[in-house]
Amino acid sequence: MSLSTVLVVAAYLGLLALAVPVLVLLAQVTLGLRQQRAGPGAAGAVPTVLAARPAVAMLVPAHNESAVISATLAGLCAQFQPGDRLLVVADNCADNTADLARAAGAEVVVRQHDTLRGKGFALDFGVRHLAAQPPDVLVVVDADCQLQPGSLDVLARQAELLGRPMQALYLMHAPPDASLRQRVAAWAWRVKNWARPLGWHRLGWPCQLMGTGMAFPWAMAVRMDLANGHLVEDMKLGAELALAGTPPLFCPQALITSQFPLQAAAQQSQRKRWEHGHLGVLPYAGAAPAVARGAGVQWAHTGLGP
Repeated sequence: MSLSTVLVVAAYLGLLALAVPVLVLLAQVTLGLRQQRAGPGAAGAVPTVLAARPAVAMLVPAHNESAVISATLAGLCAQFQPGDRLLVVADNCADNTADLARAAGAEVVVRQHDTLRGKGFALDFGVRHLAAQPPDVLVVVDADCQLQPGSLDVLARQAELLGRPMQALYLMHAPPDASLRQRVAAWAWRVKNWARPLGWHRLGWPCQLMGTGMAFPWAMAVRMDLANGHLVEDMKLGAELALAGTPPLFCPQALITSQFPLQAAAQQSQRKRWEHGHLGVLPYAGAAPAVARGAGVQWAHTGLGP
């Protein structure tokens, strides 16, 4: 075979490799748009056979969140039922986050550590605290997010009924005076977190975890490996759950929202965390071929695939 033939074949193979993820994205968005007639969080009622909602423990990891914690907790408490718990882990805080959380009616545990830092360690600390009086379902919400009315009920019921991790639709909005770049970022976020998982949801396939608005049956939550400082702990956890045969499911009827940061430094830090975190999870891809065929299909749709 001549050198020119080899180069042509290599070029075609390269184009094919590029085309596959593009076609997958097109399929996801097309399927998602076909179902996307109502607004976010209003994709229709979820059938359930549970007469009563399971008891919930809401876990909120918080690091220096005094500016937003009160509003977040007020929205969560409005959806509580008797027997529910609200636990805030004030993690390495240098402000009055803990005091504000207590004033809002939350149970608060304070965590301080010089070296073991990161959201994963805070989540592990909270789960171990809750284990003394375990709930039926654990729901994780970030301190700067708003869980929309009715979302807690849907997430808890589905997690208990299906015995699987459930992921709410998580949207980030650009502030009213946002730059064009931030508005484009908000649009791209909707494609990534709404259109793409909605397309796979239409086929009954799993989704990736998004870090907030996540619900887990307690028997699963207490066994999860959370105590790590990984930059994208949600992606790592979603991959591990998929490999264990219980990949997360998308729940578009539940909606959680937050806002892109306005400060340039915060934007750069957030982008760096996502990019470096994605690269850090790539070694997990090597485990996928060793999984059984069914679990392999699930792995491909946890957010680590195309």
